[in-house]
Amino acid sequence: MKIEVASIVGEPQKVKGDLFEKLSKDLLEALGYDVIEEIRFVGVELDLLCKHRVNHKQIYVECKAHKDKISATILRQLLGTVTAYDYSEGWLISTSEFGKEAKGFVEMWKKKPPERATKLSFYTPGEVIASLKGASVICNPPITMAEEKVSGSEFLGEWTLLVSNFGRFWAVYTLRGGAPHGVLLFNAENGRHLNDQDTLNNLSSLECSLAEYDLNVGLGKSAELDTSKTTKLPNVVEVQIGDSWEDYRPARPQDFVGRESTQKEIINFLNDIKENKSTTRIFAITGNSGLGKSSLIAKVRQKTRNQFYRNRYFSFAVDIRGAKTPAYISAALLTCLKKAQREKIGDPIDLQLTDPSSPLSSPTIVKYLESLEKSDQVICLIFDQFEELYSKPELFSIFSAAKDLMLDVAAQKSNIVLGFAWKTDSTTQQDHPAYHMWHELADYRKVYKLDVFDNGEIAKSITKFEKEVDYKLPVELRHQITQSCQGFPWLLKKLCINLHESIKKGDASESVLADLDVRRLFESDLEILTQPELSCLRIVAQKAPADWSEIIEISGISVLNSLVNKRLLVKSGDRLNVYWDIFKDYLLTGNVPVVPFNYIPTSDLSSMLKVYKTLLSGGFLDSKEIAEKTELNEKTVWNIGADLVMFSLAERNGVKFKHHKNIATQDEGRMLQELRGKMAKHALKISLYKNRSGQTVSQKYIIETLKSCLPKAIYNDKTWSIYSNRLIKILMSVGYLVNVGGKFVVQDTGSPIMDRTKIGNRGKQRGFVFSATASPASVCDALKVISGTDSLNDLVTSGYRNSLAVLKRFDLISTIEDRVTLNSAAIDKFGGFNEAVWTSAKNEPVIAICIDCIQENPSISGPALGKTISNKYEMGWTAGSAQRNGNSLKQWSLWINEGITTSNIPVPPGRKK
Repeated sequence: MKIEVASIVGEPQKVKGDLFEKLSKDLLEALGYDVIEEIRFVGVELDLLCKHRVNHKQIYVECKAHKDKISATILRQLLGTVTAYDYSEGWLISTSEFGKEAKGFVEMWKKKPPERATKLSFYTPGEVIASLKGASVICNPPITMAEEKVSGSEFLGEWTLLVSNFGRFWAVYTLRGGAPHGVLLFNAENGRHLNDQDTLNNLSSLECSLAEYDLNVGLGKSAELDTSKTTKLPNVVEVQIGDSWEDYRPARPQDFVGRESTQKEIINFLNDIKENKSTTRIFAITGNSGLGKSSLIAKVRQKTRNQFYRNRYFSFAVDIRGAKTPAYISAALLTCLKKAQREKIGDPIDLQLTDPSSPLSSPTIVKYLESLEKSDQVICLIFDQFEELYSKPELFSIFSAAKDLMLDVAAQKSNIVLGFAWKTDSTTQQDHPAYHMWHELADYRKVYKLDVFDNGEIAKSITKFEKEVDYKLPVELRHQITQSCQGFPWLLKKLCINLHESIKKGDASESVLADLDVRRLFESDLEILTQPELSCLRIVAQKAPADWSEIIEISGISVLNSLVNKRLLVKSGDRLNVYWDIFKDYLLTGNVPVVPFNYIPTSDLSSMLKVYKTLLSGGFLDSKEIAEKTELNEKTVWNIGADLVMFSLAERNGVKFKHHKNIATQDEGRMLQELRGKMAKHALKISLYKNRSGQTVSQKYIIETLKSCLPKAIYNDKTWSIYSNRLIKILMSVGYLVNVGGKFVVQDTGSPIMDRTKIGNRGKQRGFVFSATASPASVCDALKVISGTDSLNDLVTSGYRNSLAVLKRFDLISTIEDRVTLNSAAIDKFGGFNEAVWTSAKNEPVIAICIDCIQENPSISGPALGKTISNKYEMGWTAGSAQRNGNSLKQWSLWINEGITTSNIPVPPGRKK
């Protein structure tokens, strides 16, 4: 028998503590003791000093209303307190049972000499209930009456003494198919059946496992337990697999590739438990959406049932999305054990789960688990899609039931293992109580975290695809798929399925994959739908997991069946879900997952430009002809063409290439603008801007950043340097990096850099030190003048030569022959002429140093500042240069420090505006 102290959901712990205090005092009074002092009262823990009414003996009592089992540590602490303070005796009153080690401690203590053994007394729920019954505080549980209500003792589970603000009650689970489905309640003082609906409603609001079940069992004839259904468990949905290779559901075991090390680690974990080498009984498979967690579970399930392992292990994988009530967890456990029995795992015992809050303590299950240890066999129960339980508040009770099972499995340390799989990129609200509770339980489990595929796993998947569709892919197309999927299993499968559809239509051109756009991939799924189908799909995404019958009422059976047949909806029991979580998120938010673009070109930008300018828009050009026009080797053209295809600048058909359909022009500026859009998604660019935006970085730092973007890549130092150089030049060309004296400022110029002299090792690089040869006012003024005239000669004649040099440094203008062009994209991005100048100057490293110098010494003169900068960077400025440059830098620094909101754009002393 058990004791459960429960308060209403949301009430403070003190309410439960007060209830437990009253129960403890009733017990102590029944045993002849009065409480003379409350030593400590924290939450549901109470330490009391008590005195016997007859012999006046004082005892120290610890009262604990824990749900978890009592550990041996608590018992040793009790002994330490009794010894340290010379108490006559120490008692422990607990509403939970003792764990394995605590039971061992109790047995050891009972064997001590009587004068020592009586120093400690232990009151577990059984002893507490017996004492309360002996003192007539409560009555015996009305077993006979309960059996009459359910037509037999075989339909009754565990009895619990429920303590609440609404009274004390005897509660017993009613069983259906061997698992709890309802609760009978009786007054604990007189044994009468509780049939007051208001009281039952109040009890259903309690925060306890009993309240999650039907409390109306046995109320009137219409509510009597339906014994005709007592052999049927709630429907448990196993993890499904696809019917074919191209099915979007989890992969069939014969189609599954990769994850060999994780498979081996899980099997070894089960073996360690079988050989009693591990005390852990819980594991978790984690990873972002689309990494193949469900497919891995299905593979492990199949592997443990093969000829080699079938007599050692049994795995049962459950889709948690089929759950509606906490009974689903009990049903899953019972179904798992019964199916294991049919596979000759353990003894053929008639199993009943009598208490869902401590499922492994049910007598028949205890006996069955003992048989597993004797037969040296292990059962593994895995719950897939577990994040669903902490994604919606109404599923919290199911989560609590799963948590109870996990804690029970972890504490029992028997031959049953519990596994969970959940996605780590879930949009779960982090203030949800289940979210924190689940992560607080991390110490109980081993974690197997899935990452993207490596190249070997991608190659095996593509080979599997080739065999399935009976089509040998060209080497170039295999390379393109490998690069395009970025190692994401879901994207690899999606690309291969799309390619297969194109092959079936007679279009096997590699241009099918030329443009990797996840949004367009998902849009293609929606284009084939009717409006009713699209509406139904969005409703399911919003309600997922959605009820099958509810969706039929809303959308109709024909629409629903059509979506299931198109594999856009998946049925789990009587629940519906969208085929992929990623696709569901797209339907709900319109957002697509960020697929980091990690491609490293095999050729440099100048070669790509040369080949690009020879391509046509109307038709494919053979690589041999391209080689002749560009004076490049034909194999080199193949590599350059592959780079252009990966950057969505060209399309290919074998070794023939043409402009991508979205560009269709030989204009270099248009090509660089398209390349800029592609590089905006590159992992290196994203990482640099995330960590060092507006700062100066070295090539060494860029190399280390590139390595972090490609964690599975293994190259020597020389290769990393070559790859980083190529990407640096591209990033500079499209306006995401600025070369400053051999280092690079992570700064967005707003548009590609058409002045090729600023790109490349032999071209002009921006000097590291900004010497401010023109005033802020002159530079800002020059921008306004340029908006009215593009003549370089006119601007120089008007006195803007130095201002133009500053603007070119800031990449706010470009000059071609005698024409000056505004970088309008950058100016618009910064918010205007003055804002563009201010922001660009702010990113100059020397300005930051000057600001620091001025803040340290506000009275520092311009010449002194110029001398400091000259010495720091070994510029070798003369006294006159130091004075001029120092005055100018001081004025720029003061303007930057004051902020762009200032209306005063300063003119340095001695300089013309």
